[in-house]
Amino acid sequence: MEDNPDGRFYEVQAPLNEVVSHFYHLNTAADADTMLKHLSPNFDMLLIFNFGAPVRFSFNDEPLGDRVLKHTSVIGPLRKMLNYELLPGADVIVVNFTLNGFYRLFKIPVNELTADEGMDPDILIDKTCFAELWQQLAALNVVSDKIKLIEGYTASFVADNESFAMPLLSGRSYFNNSSIQPVKAIAADAALTERTIQQRFQKFTGYSPKEILRFIRFKEVIYQLINQKDKEIDLFELIGQHGYHDQSHLIKDFNHFLGTTPRKFMKNLVGKGFCVTRPGKDY
Repeated sequence: MEDNPDGRFYEVQAPLNEVVSHFYHLNTAADADTMLKHLSPNFDMLLIFNFGAPVRFSFNDEPLGDRVLKHTSVIGPLRKMLNYELLPGADVIVVNFTLNGFYRLFKIPVNELTADEGMDPDILIDKTCFAELWQQLAALNVVSDKIKLIEGYTASFVADNESFAMPLLSGRSYFNNSSIQPVKAIAADAALTERTIQQRFQKFTGYSPKEILRFIRFKEVIYQLINQKDKEIDLFELIGQHGYHDQSHLIKDFNHFLGTTPRKFMKNLVGKGFCVTRPGKDY
């Protein structure tokens, strides 16, 4: 298999793109060096199929330990930086779900999941569906054929959007408008209480509207730091541009989402295997 350390994206066509945002394939050659990679928080639910060498993982500043991605694993919502180790012979396909895509496939309230673990999807649904799917996928040699099989499986089991989710989907653009209070706007549009909107958000996505607003602001900071490259960090400029109260407020978010400080982020992570969410997502 071709050495492809940075991975490859696979687009998803309509109507399945309402459930899965994209597929991501990671693979390394049998003689490749071991690599440590870091995935920025993205609040996505991830379904992972591992066909190659074991992949150890951890979150934020935790060292790699005994936690390993199994043949099939579920991780998310990804609130913290994910660290993962690619050994020679790694071969992993990651399924990234859309806003409520995971719920539509698994039919499990997402706020009932343990976000900081690699969960076995068959345990979640109390069946052996994904173990059987993994066996079928492992028998295929071409990545695109594996992707097609996953697409077909997902399409055959995914449920329609629940009516309770429609106000959230209709109002998701509000979260990208800083002049609007999204929960209040969605509640007004749907003639529902703000509390009802908050509860539904937790059920279908696994996080609160307040959490996602905090994340959106932090993601803008990350993009700015990555794009400025060798420019010296001006913390007060970041604080003023992105609406933080003070320096400790900004550093608190870095510790929360990445387990580090802004300066350590630029020194130890940027350009050293740190990956950010693909453009074009809801948030």
